[in-house]
Amino acid sequence: MLSAGPSGFYNAPVTKSLFLSIGGCSLLASVFHIKTSFHLQLIPHLTVHHQFWRLLTSHLAFTNSSEALFGGLVFYHLRVIERHFGPSKYAAFLLVSTVLSTLLELGALVSGTSLGFNYIPAGPYGMIFASLYQYHKIIPVTYQFRVFGLTISDKAFMYAFGVQLLCSQFPSSTIAGACGILAGAMYRSDLGNIKRWRFPDPIIRLASKLLSPLLSASPIYRTSVTTQEQSRETPTARVNQQQQAQTMMREYIDTISGRTEQPGTNEEDVGTLQAMFPETTREAVVRALQASNNDVNRAAQYLLDNPQ
Repeated sequence: MLSAGPSGFYNAPVTKSLFLSIGGCSLLASVFHIKTSFHLQLIPHLTVHHQFWRLLTSHLAFTNSSEALFGGLVFYHLRVIERHFGPSKYAAFLLVSTVLSTLLELGALVSGTSLGFNYIPAGPYGMIFASLYQYHKIIPVTYQFRVFGLTISDKAFMYAFGVQLLCSQFPSSTIAGACGILAGAMYRSDLGNIKRWRFPDPIIRLASKLLSPLLSASPIYRTSVTTQEQSRETPTARVNQQQQAQTMMREYIDTISGRTEQPGTNEEDVGTLQAMFPETTREAVVRALQASNNDVNRAAQYLLDNPQ
């Protein structure tokens, strides 16, 4: 029900690395009973004990299973943002949003001391809610449906997960989420041209290479029963399968090469998609419309899954 492109972490190495790292840290924190080392307090952690390393570790792990579950679900489905930005830009965005949200959290702790607010829960709230803000702004609605007369879009499920995280440790989690949303808005405003920053590609490739084996599917071994069933296939059936495969391949090649006859594109649809994807060329928008039979929603999904 959540439209987030192809299944798995295809073309999303940064999301995959973060998903594994945060999930692993959350599990280790629970196993070794070190959950108290991840949350952040102004007093006594920073002002008395000078544990400034908590500014970093507070983003590395969730400290209970429900937050880890919903946070993991949100992270998994927000991989569509990485496909839209590209790994280098997405990694830079996560770094900037984490720094900004940390500074905002510090400001909230300092200003909220007189009101009794002295606690920021552990977890990557800044990254998650900054990404959710980008999701709200740039990802189009794929479909809508009505429940008891109320119109709901497919994006509502992502927002429901976010609300669950916001209320997990109210009001501390709500303030942490609000800092993440504000950090996402600051990034979106392109303050100081931060939207042009990119993370070095070699570091992204190295992290993905080190963590990829942990999510790789194990090979499928053929059983003797499968081998016997294949050996009983008639030559005619094998030829038909080969012909079908060749036909499908020719159709695919014709489609991506533009040799098939496609209906004319609507200029209004082209303008709509160019407004959604201002960095995408007109030719790419037209190709997306042709590949999706001039369906705007499918074309938008195609552009998200195949960033230019």
